[in-house]
Amino acid sequence: MRLFLPPALLLALHVSLTTSFSPSAAAVAFSWCSSSRGVDARCRSAMLSALEDDDATTASIPSKRSQRKAAERAKKQQQQNTTDRNTNRSDSNHPEAVLKRQRRQQQQQTNHRRKHNYEERSNFLSSQDDFVTTLDRSQPLTNTNFHPHPQPHLLQHSGTVHTLHSSQGVSKLDDNTTAEDVVRAIKRAQNLHDLHDVAEIAHFLLEQVDTSFAYGYRGSLLSRLAVASLHLNNIPIATRCITERRISHRSSMLPLESAAIVRGLTRCHCIKEAWEVLEDELSLPLSGWVDFEEGDRQEDERHLEEQATRRRLEMRDRLIHRARGIGSIASRHFYQEEPTAAMHAVDKLKDMGSIVKQAGLSASDLEMPWEKLVRGAALCESRRREGKWNDAPESSGEDPSQWPCNIVYNVLDAMVAFPSDNNDRTFEALCNALVRRTVFVTGAVNMKGCPTPDRGEVAFIGRSNVGKSSLVNMLTNRKSLAFTSKTPGKTQQFNFFAVNDKPDLERQIRFGDDVPGSKDRDSFYIVDLPGFGFAKVPQKQRQQWSDFMEEYFNSRETLKVVFHLIDARHGPTDEDAKIMQKVGDILDSKRTQYVVILTKADKNVKGADSEKNPGKVSKSVLEKLTETMKAHRVGYAPIVLTSAQTRLGRDEVWKYLRLAAEA
Repeated sequence: MRLFLPPALLLALHVSLTTSFSPSAAAVAFSWCSSSRGVDARCRSAMLSALEDDDATTASIPSKRSQRKAAERAKKQQQQNTTDRNTNRSDSNHPEAVLKRQRRQQQQQTNHRRKHNYEERSNFLSSQDDFVTTLDRSQPLTNTNFHPHPQPHLLQHSGTVHTLHSSQGVSKLDDNTTAEDVVRAIKRAQNLHDLHDVAEIAHFLLEQVDTSFAYGYRGSLLSRLAVASLHLNNIPIATRCITERRISHRSSMLPLESAAIVRGLTRCHCIKEAWEVLEDELSLPLSGWVDFEEGDRQEDERHLEEQATRRRLEMRDRLIHRARGIGSIASRHFYQEEPTAAMHAVDKLKDMGSIVKQAGLSASDLEMPWEKLVRGAALCESRRREGKWNDAPESSGEDPSQWPCNIVYNVLDAMVAFPSDNNDRTFEALCNALVRRTVFVTGAVNMKGCPTPDRGEVAFIGRSNVGKSSLVNMLTNRKSLAFTSKTPGKTQQFNFFAVNDKPDLERQIRFGDDVPGSKDRDSFYIVDLPGFGFAKVPQKQRQQWSDFMEEYFNSRETLKVVFHLIDARHGPTDEDAKIMQKVGDILDSKRTQYVVILTKADKNVKGADSEKNPGKVSKSVLEKLTETMKAHRVGYAPIVLTSAQTRLGRDEVWKYLRLAAEA
């Protein structure tokens, strides 16, 4: 005999079991089950009411995780309540609450990170405080009388105790104050834009304590205070701190602090003062800064070796922060559309290149903002094409006739002088600025088919399957400008590609439309020559290519650079030797630059990477190449190692492409 229980009865039993056999719950559930209407709904309602009305002793014990979460929520709520009590609600006049409200309003009105909007930031801060005075630029920073006397209410004597606005952190500065307390007070004042606290800290450091405060740490505190003051656009206090630090703590000045001061002065538009700090505190080391006289070395070898190591590390640190400081100044000028001053700063970077490489600094050590500089230079170049400085007066200091054909080339020169980081984002910005438009113009099989020689030209030549088209696509940051194929000999003619020609030129070439406009001043032709060697073409056609190349090299006056591509895995072949012989016999070295490019360098290493291991060439291949070049009278030519896969050598090749753009 099988017993059948209705669902309502089973639900009633479940309620009684889950509520520790509560009789009341079971009775209520059974009473509802006896009704003929709404059985399921009423049973569910009875179960819920029984669970809610049961006392605490019958409830289930929460898990440890629930207890931990509840404790965390209670602790967080308690902290929030404490903070609310300290600030006395949002409508309180408590200093901490007032500063927090001001800070929230400032973040809503303007971007706190600024993003190069120097003018807006300067106007905003100048309208918010009463402590900013006009800076007298007639005297240098090295003069102790340079800074203007601050207003009487700014640094007036307030006794030995200086009260600050902070109620939780450092609330006062007195005789028991430590260096850590001052650092915390400076950070808080800078983050909350508290001008009162900055003035009190300045009075404490400049007039109350002496040079021995915190075991000689006063100089670093002054540099921190100077940076905080410049962040608030309070130039008088910053000037006093810089001057006092230079007079009393010159021996303990750190390059990191000097670089921070330079960046702060740059943000406040004190460019002249920033250069003075840079040249005084971050000057270039003298020649032979790591060497000693032989007699001194014999006197105390170990002591001199330790001293040389310490001096080398100090000079390396100075070079790093000097380069970063100059980069900040150049970036500021570019984004303020002051290209002449910016290019002057970039020239300073270029002059540092040899010293930086001599010191053994890598791109990761320097962390130069090349991408920012390239984009800033591209911004100025775009405004130049719009004609902004065509009628600029001499008093503005902007003379476009003295600028390069493209301002970005000025940054490129500095990039080449420094160790390369082979960064894809930087090179993408560089290509977008230097190659704005590309179009296939024509394919020539003789001199009559070549376009009008009205601009500079660069030619790429090499045996078949050496990677000419891949290299052209890499340099222009295009995927299909030049056709690439695994089959040798696909390039059957002299292909001319116009770079930065007038807009819509392709429509004129294809359909014969009359397109207005003119080419840009940095326009040039890229010429992809047919591949020699094992291309599957008749011998007669090879001879035609050879004769055409000889005539082209000899008579094309606008040809500025010839890139000879050689496989880095195998070195020069017999066909490469023939090309070198033609170049040595025909090419005018004064008119045209001959450059040897080793391609596919990534094939010589395992796991080639664009940053750590981009590629290399074996010593035997390099020796064979050098001997072949000398034998055919082209030993003077530079050699560039490249890889289209890892993007190696692209900035070095662009240094020679510039010769055609400036023709």
